[in-house]
Amino acid sequence: MAFLFGALLPGDAQIPKLAGKPTPGDAMLADYFRNETAALSQHCLADINTLDEWKAKRGEYRRQLQEMLGLWPMPERTDLKPVVTGCITNDEFVVEKIYFQASPGLYCTANLYLPKNLKPPAPAILYECGHWSAKTNGISYGNKGIYQQDGAWYARNGYVCLVLDTLRDGEIPGNPHRHARPRPVVVEFARLHARGR
Repeated sequence: MAFLFGALLPGDAQIPKLAGKPTPGDAMLADYFRNETAALSQHCLADINTLDEWKAKRGEYRRQLQEMLGLWPMPERTDLKPVVTGCITNDEFVVEKIYFQASPGLYCTANLYLPKNLKPPAPAILYECGHWSAKTNGISYGNKGIYQQDGAWYARNGYVCLVLDTLRDGEIPGNPHRHARPRPVVVEFARLHARGR
């Protein structure tokens, strides 16, 4: 995991130490990501000097970012088919328990926190919670249950907040990587490693 921090931190930042002795592969990955990050930082937007130049290249930069995130080409938009399965009301906010299809056949559960006296438009938060499995007697309550206080806080403060349940650790178990495409950085590292660089 230390190599991931190298991709996010400036070249002179300290990378957290791994528990235990790092392997040679960890060092290679950390060096690779540190060098790539430094090179990208040095040349980032170097050819942009005016707002018009930025506007002319903005679309291509957005496409490149989407490609790096595995979102290019964008998947076809499909009907989400949202279903509200229940509603919890208190003095300050309302929680709608929902599920929807993120893509055909892929169901996601979520809680939608709404301020009690909502006057649209309202600011909205899409809250992707971490992987935290909450099970009692073999029944999964989803990891979004662990983050209830966060959704409640946003609703109390005037925000609409959709707290998504993550796959595998949430109410709906499964393999979220079944349809995943390889990420470009990982593919590039594998290619360089195969060439002995």
